[in-house]
Amino acid sequence: MRISIAYNLRTKETEEQAELLPQEDVDRLYKALTALRYKVTPVEVSGKPDVVIERILKSEPQLIFNVAEGTIGGTREAFYPALYENLGIPYTGSGPSVLLLDLNKHLAKAVMSAHGITVPKGMLITRHNKSVPSYYRYPLIIKPNSEGSSKGITQKSVVETPEECQARIEELLKDYPEGLLIEEYIKGRELSIPMLELFPDQVLEIVEHKFNRPTEEAKYNIFDYSSKRGPHAKSVSVECPARLDNDQRERIMALAKRTFAVMDTHDLARVDIRLHEDGTPYFIELNPLPSLHPDNSLMQAAKARGLSYKDVIRLIVGSATQRYLLTTKALKRSARYAKRIKSRPTLRETGASIGYFDTGVNNAITDVKGVKVGHVTHIEDNVEIPGVPGSTSVRTGVTAVLPSSNPYEKLMPAGGFILNGIGEMAGITQVLEWEWLETPILLSNTESVGRVHDGVIDYMLDKYPRTHGDRSVIIPVVGEANDSFLNDTRVRTVEANDAIRAIKDAKVGPVQQGSIGAGTGMTSFDFAGGIGTSSRVLPPEHKGYTIGVLVLSNFGLMRNLTIDGDVVGRELDKVFPKETRKQKEAASVIVVVATNAPMISSQLNRLARRAALGLGRVGSHARATSGEIIIAFSTGNRVSRDEYAKLKHLDMRFVSDPLINLLYEAVVEATEEAVVNAIFCSDGMTGCGGNFSPPIPHDKVLELLGKHRVA
Repeated sequence: MRISIAYNLRTKETEEQAELLPQEDVDRLYKALTALRYKVTPVEVSGKPDVVIERILKSEPQLIFNVAEGTIGGTREAFYPALYENLGIPYTGSGPSVLLLDLNKHLAKAVMSAHGITVPKGMLITRHNKSVPSYYRYPLIIKPNSEGSSKGITQKSVVETPEECQARIEELLKDYPEGLLIEEYIKGRELSIPMLELFPDQVLEIVEHKFNRPTEEAKYNIFDYSSKRGPHAKSVSVECPARLDNDQRERIMALAKRTFAVMDTHDLARVDIRLHEDGTPYFIELNPLPSLHPDNSLMQAAKARGLSYKDVIRLIVGSATQRYLLTTKALKRSARYAKRIKSRPTLRETGASIGYFDTGVNNAITDVKGVKVGHVTHIEDNVEIPGVPGSTSVRTGVTAVLPSSNPYEKLMPAGGFILNGIGEMAGITQVLEWEWLETPILLSNTESVGRVHDGVIDYMLDKYPRTHGDRSVIIPVVGEANDSFLNDTRVRTVEANDAIRAIKDAKVGPVQQGSIGAGTGMTSFDFAGGIGTSSRVLPPEHKGYTIGVLVLSNFGLMRNLTIDGDVVGRELDKVFPKETRKQKEAASVIVVVATNAPMISSQLNRLARRAALGLGRVGSHARATSGEIIIAFSTGNRVSRDEYAKLKHLDMRFVSDPLINLLYEAVVEATEEAVVNAIFCSDGMTGCGGNFSPPIPHDKVLELLGKHRVA
C-alpha cells in the first residue's frame, strides 16, 4: 500500500512553529512505515492550497498518514482532513469536525459539559467582551482559545485577583486577538490519557506529568510553554502508569472513554485531565493529533502496555485501513491483538430487543457496580506446530471477570448450576460446597485451563501476600470451551501471563463482544462469536437491582437459533452451506451471572438454574456431548475473610420470593440476549485449516424478526 506522510515542517525553534514537526520526527515515522513494508512518500503540505493539492496527488497515496497541524487560523487543523475528503483520499485520524472543535477550547468544553462531562467553569474572552463575572473563584487561568502546544501559556497565565486578570487579558489579546479562554484554575494533578482505536479497550494508560521546578520559579503546576519547549523542558517528568487508587482510576478512565465517544475520535487521540485535590477529574482538552514523539504521552502509555513505536504506527494504519475497508498484505496483526477489535452492533443497537425489563447503561455485566471485564486475544497465522512440519493458525484468548476489586479479602456469596457436564470449570465444586467466591473468574479454551489456573494463582499470591503466612490456598475459577474448529490447540498459545494481563486490564464500562478474548475462536449456532453480555435493571419500586450476564458461547445448531421467540435459524439454515460448518458434536457455554441484589448461595443456585432457561430460549437443548455450566455471585452481601474466620454467626440480608421472581425473569432475558450479542458482535472468523465461521447477516435476521423490531 502506498502511504503519504502529510506534515508541516518546523524550520525554526520559535513559539510560532511549536506545533509543527521537526525533521527527525518525520524521519522516525518514515522509517517505521517503511519497516512495515509500505511504500512511503513524505509530503510537506505547508503553503498555498493549489500547490499542496498538486504535491499530494503527485505522491499517488492510497492512504495519507496525517500529522499536519496547519499554520493559519482557528481552522488550520481541520483544513487538511477536509481537503483529503474532498480529494477522495483515505487518511488517518479524526475528521475535520473533531479537529475544528478541539482547537476551539471554549466550544469543546461547552460540548463536553452538555454531555455531562465535568469541566472547569469558564468563558470566552474577546475584544468585545472582556468582563469576567464576579462570582468566578480565583485563581483563574487564561490561555489562548485556539492554540496548542501550550503556546501563550506562562506562569503569569494564572491570576489571583481581578486586577491581575484584566492586565493579563489586555496583554494576551494583543497577540491572540481571536479570543482567550478564562476558567477557574484546578489545583491538582496533570494527567493525560491516550487512546488507540484498534487497541483492546482503546484507552492505553494514564500518564501523569510531574512538575519539578523550584517553587520560586514556578508557583503553579501547569504545563506552560517553558515546561514544554522552553528552558525548563526537562523539569517535567512522566510517570506511567500514574499512581492512583482504584476509584480514581475508574473515574478518570470513564471520563476519558466518554470523551472519545462523544467526540467520535478515530485511530488515535489524547485527552488531558486535571485531577482536583478533592478527587474530581476535570476535562481540560482533547487532542486528536497527539505527538508521536517517543518521550511524549502517547508513546509512554503505549510502552507501558508493551507496544513499540512500530506497533503504534501499525495500529494507527490498521485502524484507518479497516475504517476505509482497504486491503493490505502489510497488515499482519501481532498475536496480542484482535483481528478486528471494534465489534459489530449488538442486537439492541440494530433496533431489535429482547424481553420486558430495561437494560443497564452498558447493557453488560459491568452494570453491576464493581464488576470488571478484561480480554487478551491471540490471533496469528503462519505459526509453527511443535514437532510437526508446516504451519497453522491461532484463534484464542483469555477473558477475565472480576467480581470486585478485592474478592479475596471480602468474600461474596456464590452458587452455580451444571445443566450438562461435558465441560470444565475448575473451582466450581468449591463454590458449590463452600458457597463463597474469592477469586476472579477466568475463561479460555479447553487446553489452556491449567495455564490460566497457574496465572490466577500467581496473580493472587502477588496481590495477597498474606496467603503465604496463614497457609491459605487459592482455588481459582476457570471455565473453558473447545475452540479447536478455528484454533489449533496443539500450539497452546495461552500462557499464565495472559491470565494476569486479562485480570489487570479488566475495566468497568462497555464490554467488547464477539470474537474477542476467550471467545476469539468460538462458534455459536454455526456463526462466529463467543463473548456476549447483557444486563437487566428492575424498576425503582423493586429496588432497582441489576442482573448482569456474560457468556462464553460455543454451542448450538443454526436451525435452532431463536431470538425473542422467533426461530430465525430455520430460514438461515436454508441459505448457508452445511458442508463448511463445524461438524463436531462437542460444544459448550459458560454463563457468569452477577447481581447486586442481596442473595445467599442457595438463592444463587436457583438463579443459575433460571439462566439455563435463557439458554433454552435461544435454542439450546443441552446436547449429550456439550457442557452448560453456570456460576452466579452477589455483590449485595460481602463478608471480610477475617470476620468469616472468627465470628460464630453471620448476619446477612437476602431477597424474598416475590422479588426473586423478578430476578429470575431478568436473568432469563439477559442470558438469551448475551448469547445473541456474542453472535451479532462478530464479523466472522477464518481459522486453522481454512475453517470459517461466518458472521450472522444482521439485515436478514432483522427482516425475519419482523414485528419485534423497535422503531
